[in-house]
Amino acid sequence: MTDNTTFDDLFDHQPEEQRPRKKKRVWRKVLVILLIIVILGVLGIGLYVWSVGRSFDKNANQLSDEQVFGKQKSGDKGDGGTNILLLGSDEPMDEVDVNDSRGLRSDTIMVMHLPEDGGNVQIMSIPRDTWVDVEGHGKSKINSALSYGGLPLAVSTISDFIGTDLDHVAIIDFEGFKALTDSLGGVTVNSEQSFEKNGYTFTKGENVLGGDEALTFVRERKQFKDGDFQRARNQQAFIRGLTNEIISADTLSNPGKIQDMVKNFAPYMYVDSGLDAKYISATAFDMRDVRPGDIEFFTAPVAGVGTSPDGQSIVNVDEEELTKLQDAFKNDTVDDYVQNAPEAHL
Repeated sequence: MTDNTTFDDLFDHQPEEQRPRKKKRVWRKVLVILLIIVILGVLGIGLYVWSVGRSFDKNANQLSDEQVFGKQKSGDKGDGGTNILLLGSDEPMDEVDVNDSRGLRSDTIMVMHLPEDGGNVQIMSIPRDTWVDVEGHGKSKINSALSYGGLPLAVSTISDFIGTDLDHVAIIDFEGFKALTDSLGGVTVNSEQSFEKNGYTFTKGENVLGGDEALTFVRERKQFKDGDFQRARNQQAFIRGLTNEIISADTLSNPGKIQDMVKNFAPYMYVDSGLDAKYISATAFDMRDVRPGDIEFFTAPVAGVGTSPDGQSIVNVDEEELTKLQDAFKNDTVDDYVQNAPEAHL
C-alpha cells in the first residue's frame, strides 16, 4: 500500500486549543524528501563534497539537541545503521517558533534508513493518521504528537513506533522544494496518467517540470480514481526524477550549479546540530556507490482505515508486521524486511 491513507481534516476532532492559529494550508507531502536529495546529491562529487557540506552548514538552520530531542538526547545505539526522521511542515518555517512548536502540523512523516554497510537506502512513509500511543495523551494520530508536545514528543513517538533511536531530524517547507527544482532548470518526471490542474497539462510519460508545476504535480489527488494512491505514486516518480537530475553528469560536472542548488535550498531546512557539513561529507563518502535504483520506498505496516472511539478517521497498525519491522530497524536488516514484506505494505 502506498502512503495514501490520509485525511484532510486532521484537527477536526482535536481540542480547540490544539488547532493551528494559521489558515490550513494544502498538504505538501513530497517536500520532506528533499533532505534525501541533499545527501544523495553529493554522492560521487568527490572533491566537491566538503565544499557542498560547508555550503549546507552555512545556510541551513541548525537546532539544538534540546529543541529537537528534549532535555536528554539518546546516546549512540551502536550498530543498526542510521535513522533520519524527515518531517514536512505545513507552514513556512521562518514563521514558526521552534522553541514552542505546539500546534505545528507534520503533514509528511518519513524515516530514512542508511545501512551500516553503505548499501541500499530505505525510505519509509508513515501515514499521518496512524493510530499509536502518544506519551501523556493515550492513543492518538501519530502526527498529533508534534502538536501536543513539539519536536521532542514527535521524535520520541516515532522512535517508539520504529522500536529504536532516531539519529537525526530535519524539517522542510514548500519554498525549499520550489527553489531546488528551479535551481536545476526543471526536473523530468514520468507520469503514469495524463491530467490537468491549475492551468498546467501533464501528459502520460515524460514531463519537464519547473517548481510551480512540480508542486501541482505532487499535490493533486482529487482527479484520480484512487486518489491518494496515485498522488503517492506521483510523488515517488518526482523523487526519482529529481535524484536522477542531481546525480546526472551535467550536474555533477558543474560545481557552481551544485553550490547554487545547496545554497538556494538549505535556508528552508531546519536540522539537528549533528546534521552538519562533517556528517554530510562522511555520509556521501560511505554511500558513494548508491544510485537512484538503490533507493527503496515503502510504507509502514498498516491494517486499513478505521474509526477511533471518539469518531476520528484513523489508519490502523498491523501489529504483527510492526514487530517484524521494529526488529529490522534494530538489527539493520530493513532491506531484507522490504524485500519480504507483504506487498500491501509497499
